[in-house]
Amino acid sequence: MREVLLIGHISLGVMWAGGIMFIGWGVFPATMSMSLANQRQFLIQLMKWAHHLFALIGTGVIATGILLGTVFGPIHSIDVIWNTPYGNIWLAALLIGIFNLLWGIFVGYREMMIIFTDDYFWKEADKGNKSPLRRQLFRLAVLESIEVFGFIVLISLMVAF
Repeated sequence: MREVLLIGHISLGVMWAGGIMFIGWGVFPATMSMSLANQRQFLIQLMKWAHHLFALIGTGVIATGILLGTVFGPIHSIDVIWNTPYGNIWLAALLIGIFNLLWGIFVGYREMMIIFTDDYFWKEADKGNKSPLRRQLFRLAVLESIEVFGFIVLISLMVAF
């Protein structure tokens, strides 16, 4: 059972981190060739759909990680968390995973939808003044890089142990 859970945990982790990075570094840049109106509508619909999926997948990664460390792993007391390298790494990964999930839900998605639904940025860009929209998209990329950094740290923790 542990192996099945581990395969599920890894698969969900790849879908969560990989999916978010694919949208940010693959799909989003590809939309730049679309008209502004089409780009905006596409991104709104994509994020409404992907947000729920990634939140569910991220929750699955965290839940399977908890099970792998406790029910199917060596953590059977709080002492193991505080006094062993495994426990320390497990706790760090848990906290970073929860942070990443909450960041994506409450910061990344919220900011993305504010930019995509704010008429001002898109109307200005349509008139030829793309600076406000570009500034907002750059700010969004910086905000989302926090989530990507979290994924890099998580993967590093998993590989290190």
